[in-house]
Amino acid sequence: MAIKACKECGNDVSTKAEKCPHCGFVLKRQYGCFSLIIGIVIIGIAVNGVLSFIDDNSVKIAREPVPLKETTPQPKPTQTIKVKTPEEIRYEQIRKAFSSWDGSHTGLEKIIKKSMNDPSSYEHIETRYSDKGDHLVVSSSFRGKNSFGALVKNTVVAKTDIHGNVLEIISK
Repeated sequence: MAIKACKECGNDVSTKAEKCPHCGFVLKRQYGCFSLIIGIVIIGIAVNGVLSFIDDNSVKIAREPVPLKETTPQPKPTQTIKVKTPEEIRYEQIRKAFSSWDGSHTGLEKIIKKSMNDPSSYEHIETRYSDKGDHLVVSSSFRGKNSFGALVKNTVVAKTDIHGNVLEIISK
């Protein structure tokens, strides 16, 4: 136990003592639950006042009337509008028929899976197409299990429209 001098009378007092035994000066202040709760409430009120002041200012800004204009949006003078050519439009239509993930033709893939013994074994390898004007010729290579359970590679060639609909299976 350490000894120190009392701040009031100067006599030696234990550091564990709460009051000076000579003059009664309080050396350690004890805070009870009530004092702690009062302190938290005071801090909460102060924080709430600051936050409400900030919210009031932001609400005042947001409540200002905004005039409504009934005009069609005009392009900015520096903005140029690019008109797509018919070839670009056709390419975009064709591109929608193919998966952006692996490049497979979505319509043809559904037909292939329906004809397989084990559709869950389907694995896309490669899909190619050629544009014939009024239709596409799509060739899709894939792997899958046959009726004996062996993993085999196969290719299906089909005639499709530009929207992804399979018109005819040319070869299996």
